[in-house]
Amino acid sequence: MEIFFEGKKLEAYEGEKLTVALLANGIYWLTTSTEGRKRGAFTFGPVPMVVDGIKNVDARKTKVREGMKVERQRYGEFQEEPVGEYSGKPKQVVVDVAVVGGGPAGIGATLEVQDYLTVALVEEKGWLGGDMWIKGVEQEGFKGSPQEVIKKLTSEFNENVTTFLGTSALGVFEKGEYFLVPAVRGNELIEIMAKRVILATGAVDSIMLFENNDMPGVFRRDFALEVMNVWEVAPGWNVAVTGSKAEEVIIELERWGIDYVHIPNVKRVEGSEKVEKVIDMNGNEYKVDALIFSDGRRPDINPITQAGGKLFFRRGYYRPVIDSLHRIKEGIYVAGSAVSIKPHYANYIEGRLAGAYILREFGFESEPCVYEEKLKEFEPEALQVPKIPFEKFNLADVQICGCDVSLKKVDDVVRRGIKDLQIIKRLTHLAMGFCQGRYCLFNGAVVVSQRTGVKLSEIDLPVARPPIKNVRMGVLARR
Repeated sequence: MEIFFEGKKLEAYEGEKLTVALLANGIYWLTTSTEGRKRGAFTFGPVPMVVDGIKNVDARKTKVREGMKVERQRYGEFQEEPVGEYSGKPKQVVVDVAVVGGGPAGIGATLEVQDYLTVALVEEKGWLGGDMWIKGVEQEGFKGSPQEVIKKLTSEFNENVTTFLGTSALGVFEKGEYFLVPAVRGNELIEIMAKRVILATGAVDSIMLFENNDMPGVFRRDFALEVMNVWEVAPGWNVAVTGSKAEEVIIELERWGIDYVHIPNVKRVEGSEKVEKVIDMNGNEYKVDALIFSDGRRPDINPITQAGGKLFFRRGYYRPVIDSLHRIKEGIYVAGSAVSIKPHYANYIEGRLAGAYILREFGFESEPCVYEEKLKEFEPEALQVPKIPFEKFNLADVQICGCDVSLKKVDDVVRRGIKDLQIIKRLTHLAMGFCQGRYCLFNGAVVVSQRTGVKLSEIDLPVARPPIKNVRMGVLARR
């Protein structure tokens, strides 16, 4: 099909995301920050654009359509305006178990309980399988390609399972003998009432800090794998790779035949409308057309703290405090990368374990001990805590948060003696934007720790407030 970008005719394919279609046509620069910094679609989000004359359309959530006319929009002008009709009444669903997150852990939990209990499986992506779905190489414990494995597992879902794709859970709330899990799919509000909840909400990629890390052509690992393995579009053809987990990207680039250079100590990226050059800490320069950073994933703690869970710091990341039944509190279970970082197969086993605990709680026969023993074979992964080279960076050029919060802005506040992240949030707007701290709050804690000497284990992270995902107020008001 044909679409138009800034008046130029482009080729696109049905079903493609707008950001992917533009990337396939060599267009990386899509929006501009409030401070005039050019930005692409694959590091921070959302991606505001003007579509068919309508401002404030998030291009990352928009699929192409024939004749679509697209223009750039400044990031600072973005306010998601009401688009489309809102249903007058929310869709109400009553189930035994609500599983939030459709990765291997969520799939495992669903398969474990589906023969005896009804399940609502909520997944914000347009696919099941989570991080495993975007990989192209066989994963430990599974036989076959990741997507084929996921398709086979989910084909075993029975009539007791209702799946909600492209649906964001906004939180978990106690309501009598049930838990209310409000969720949004497009302009539709869904109220899920469940007797038990499993949070299988996974992990988020760590944001690496270097100068101009928000420039078009800089890719977060998960975005890079998605464009390659889901959409079959190359992020570039002469790519720089950096980060402590660079090998996860390199193996995929080699599979696709994309040339790459591994640069372990990136200081800065430069270019006109996209990345053209990478400079390392030793002053060496590399001509490239994209950079992918891969520095590990850390548990998505926002759903945990919003639901009433507590955290502790171990192995380089904050993790939920769970009891012997994998619960953060009575009735709410946690499984997968939301608990700790480990292989996908271990997450799948942990999902089945949480499901087995629930079955036993409901009086059905189950054998959680089998999964407990299997899970012991997998040691949670330890992640390296980044050490920020403050003295080598131009801190104003390093973005710690996608909402135009520079490392300098946060560092200036911390150096004034402020250690409380809640106060730092209010003074800098760190973790107060669209991701609500999912990607930036950890780096904020690292700044506090490194500058003040306070251990990360002694730093209290702010509790996530509902709604934990972006939602148009018109959806909640149903008007």
